[in-house]
Amino acid sequence: MPIQKTWKTVAILMAAGGALFVAPADSHAKEMLVCGFGTDSVARYDMSGNFLGNLDGAGNLSGPLAARLGPDGKIYVVSEGNNRIVRYNASTGAFVDTFVSDAGLNSPTGVTWDKNGDMYVSSFNGNKVRKYNGATGAYLSDFVTAGSGGLSGADNGMMFGPDGNLYVPSYNNNRVIRYNGTTGASMGLFISSVNRPRQFEWFNGVLYVASEGANAVRRFNGTTGASLGAWMATGSGGLNTPIGMAFGGDGFLYVGSSGTNQILKYDESTGAFVGVFTTGSLGTFQLPAFITIIPSPGGMAVIGFGAMIAARRRR
Repeated sequence: MPIQKTWKTVAILMAAGGALFVAPADSHAKEMLVCGFGTDSVARYDMSGNFLGNLDGAGNLSGPLAARLGPDGKIYVVSEGNNRIVRYNASTGAFVDTFVSDAGLNSPTGVTWDKNGDMYVSSFNGNKVRKYNGATGAYLSDFVTAGSGGLSGADNGMMFGPDGNLYVPSYNNNRVIRYNGTTGASMGLFISSVNRPRQFEWFNGVLYVASEGANAVRRFNGTTGASLGAWMATGSGGLNTPIGMAFGGDGFLYVGSSGTNQILKYDESTGAFVGVFTTGSLGTFQLPAFITIIPSPGGMAVIGFGAMIAARRRR
């Protein structure tokens, strides 16, 4: 049964000391970042599935829901639980700074940038998208105002599309809404029905949507939003409660199965299940909520033991 996006108590085994980041032999090689919502961490892997370490724990992440490579070459992580956007060095994984700390974010979920380098952050509880100066982190405006176009539960897949407009998953009412990329005005529903939409990917003119409620990745015409029908079988490969996904540029689509705590691998052409890329642990990730490949295939669109504690989380 899919675990929907509701508050629940999750027991987390907190690490007494974070794992050291180990740089890959080739510093320009692709890496996968996996946001571990349940472990308050972002794990890094090479594309063979080898664990390279977690981003520096000094960033004090709380429920990370997105991680992307920014225009300045740093990794930006959306920390939902404490309303922050945190930056890291992309080469070393070291904490750089808290770029934005703003209660007005009201449970931030996704992050993206426009062509001018300004930053946009979706607010789940605020039902809006806030705009920040991409160089300083200063708040500029509510680019998408609260509830505009019927937005309810703006989620982590938010991004600008190939047409320059902003696409936002409206989690609570199973929609994808399109907004004018210059003014933020609603352009209406792009997809009228997709069960609990989460992360997006555009690929070869097609919009792929991780459908948490359907235990599948759904495909839509990237221009019209029309459904392209079944591509991946429901629950293929044991897929359970998918949230994050990313194309690897290697012929595969990687999908986070938060219900089984795995990253699963699918053929990008047929949707056929290929195998398990990796399984999370308390030292790597729990509840994978977002996947980023850095550098992205198409260019920029990213152990110790302690006591058991209980934390309130919304996945």
